[in-house]
Amino acid sequence: MFSLQQTDYTDETFTGKNFSALLEEQPLRRFTFNRCRFRNCDFREILTDHCTFINCVFSMSRLSGSLHQKSAFLNCSFSGAVLFAAKLEHCKCTGTTFTGADCTGLVLKGGDYSYSAFFECDLRGNDLAGLKLCHADLRRAKLQKAVLRESDLTQCVVDGADMTGCDLRGAVIDGVSFRNVVMGRTKIDLGQAVQIAASFGAVVD
Repeated sequence: MFSLQQTDYTDETFTGKNFSALLEEQPLRRFTFNRCRFRNCDFREILTDHCTFINCVFSMSRLSGSLHQKSAFLNCSFSGAVLFAAKLEHCKCTGTTFTGADCTGLVLKGGDYSYSAFFECDLRGNDLAGLKLCHADLRRAKLQKAVLRESDLTQCVVDGADMTGCDLRGAVIDGVSFRNVVMGRTKIDLGQAVQIAASFGAVVD
């Protein structure tokens, strides 16, 4: 079994490593990984606490059931990773790409996801309430019955997204165009109704 001999790693490649077995219910606390590559690694059910990952790639890695508390994933990529039932609590994930990841049951509780990419991600029924998603890429995302209440979607790109049954009440939608969005039975408040109509070119007096 491999071991972590330090708390700060730069330009390291971890291939096929079993972090779940290594940690054995102990948290990965205050580690920093900069420009590291995690290829086909096992992170299932691990706990990270105040860890920082910068420009890291989690290609084909498994993070099912993992819990991340106040950790940062900055400009990282989860393309090809499995995030089934993973939970990120009050994490900072600015500029991170979730495109191509299995996001089934992914829970994002609080945190900053500005400039992140969820292009074509399946987020049906996911709890995304209270997130900062400014300038995020949600093009063609499946957001049916997702909860986005009180989230900040300022300048978010949602072209081609399916928001059928999505709950947007209380969300900030400044600068968002809903022209090419499916919105059947979408839950919105009165202020949002005016903004959405304006995004279609309507003049509201």
